[in-house]
Amino acid sequence: MDEKEKVQVVLKPKAEQSIVDISIFIAGNGNPERALSFMASLYAFAYSLSIFPNKYPICKKLILAKQNLHCAVFDKNYIFIYKVINKRLVIYNVINARTYNI
Repeated sequence: MDEKEKVQVVLKPKAEQSIVDISIFIAGNGNPERALSFMASLYAFAYSLSIFPNKYPICKKLILAKQNLHCAVFDKNYIFIYKVINKRLVIYNVINARTYNI
């Protein structure tokens, strides 16, 4: 995919807050360096979704599937919920996989 075809990544406030909350949780467990590193990994994964935006399937949960939302699993524990709208990849939330019941 060349640069003209690449989609722009947009993180909704809820997704941004989820990434911060995940990092705070990790830091609260006594590992602030890991929290910063993991936060960087979460953002890197978010932006990497623009390379192959349709790589990940439509979510299995009906309420999300009806909205054509994709679910991308990161690090086995987190799910990025996103949708491609025109040339924008909009990330709506990042949730813990245990709460999603995949």
